[in-house]
Amino acid sequence: MKNVKLGEKIVGDSNPCYFIAEIGGLFKNFEEAKRLIDSAVKFGADAIKFQTLEAETITTKNNYFNLGVTGKVLQYDFFKKFEPSKDVQKQIVDYANTKSITVFSAPSHIKDLELMEKLELPIYKIGSDLACHIPLLKKIAKLDKPIILSTGMCNIDEVKDSVNAILSEGNENLVILHCVSDYPTKPEETNLNVIQTLKDEFNLPIGYSDHTIGTDIPFAAAVLGANLIEKHFRHDLNKPSADDIHALTPLNFEQLIKSVKKIENSMGDGKKRPTESEEKNLVNNRVSIVSLIDIPQNAIITSDMIDVRRPGTGLAPKNLEKVIGKKAKKFIPKDEPIDWEMI
Repeated sequence: MKNVKLGEKIVGDSNPCYFIAEIGGLFKNFEEAKRLIDSAVKFGADAIKFQTLEAETITTKNNYFNLGVTGKVLQYDFFKKFEPSKDVQKQIVDYANTKSITVFSAPSHIKDLELMEKLELPIYKIGSDLACHIPLLKKIAKLDKPIILSTGMCNIDEVKDSVNAILSEGNENLVILHCVSDYPTKPEETNLNVIQTLKDEFNLPIGYSDHTIGTDIPFAAAVLGANLIEKHFRHDLNKPSADDIHALTPLNFEQLIKSVKKIENSMGDGKKRPTESEEKNLVNNRVSIVSLIDIPQNAIITSDMIDVRRPGTGLAPKNLEKVIGKKAKKFIPKDEPIDWEMI
């Protein structure tokens, strides 16, 4: 698998899972965004991601949302409430940089790239809504920055088209995200096995952008091999948002990261052998051939004289039949592990 560098970290198999704290739509002003950034730094996120959008260019004015988190509402009206100003976006980038956390955004329209270039963002995220926008993908690919491509609402042929569009421009710094674009996502519709399908198909880092409630599904995605997890998170002091229902609190996000790291540390190298701790334990906790009675020197050992019991310092149980019928070379006291020097 090709690895991809995002900020100062490497994403791909044999590297730690990369965590993106998605704050788009979860702040109304810079103070709220700052609160989210501080929390993300504290709980150990690798990056902060927000949304560059203008209601005027993201949708027509007669297009509706009809989602569980929004109800039926005009998309233009919805986005108008959440579009971050250019000044706020610059403040977010500048502040995140002072905190030494990677920060980037996702465009909602090809015109957004002008501002994003001015902000000198190190990564470009493509949301699922634009995953099939080939002209946009090609233009971003030419910027020669790492790209994170979310694939909600896509079938495999559409993903291939989008990936090929990016690669055709000579940009191989691509991470693909499995995603289900429903808010909140039903766990039974997450289809996490797609993560491996995408790995097999593209040989690129594959992540998962999550919109379920809680941490169970993103945790499972990481265990199944997702190289990156993107998850919304909220702060209780910020004003309510439509994304709150599937966003994590800082404490929940921190616990998710810790749980995934614990699993990563438990995976090992796949070679079956006793661990360092087991090497110490197997002496007393394994079984071997031991004497049941005092066995006189030159006595012929019979089955009723020996047994298989702890400790494991004697001959292995597989030698039991070989020991029976042997002559004791010396006196063997009761409860003594038997070795080849004794018979």
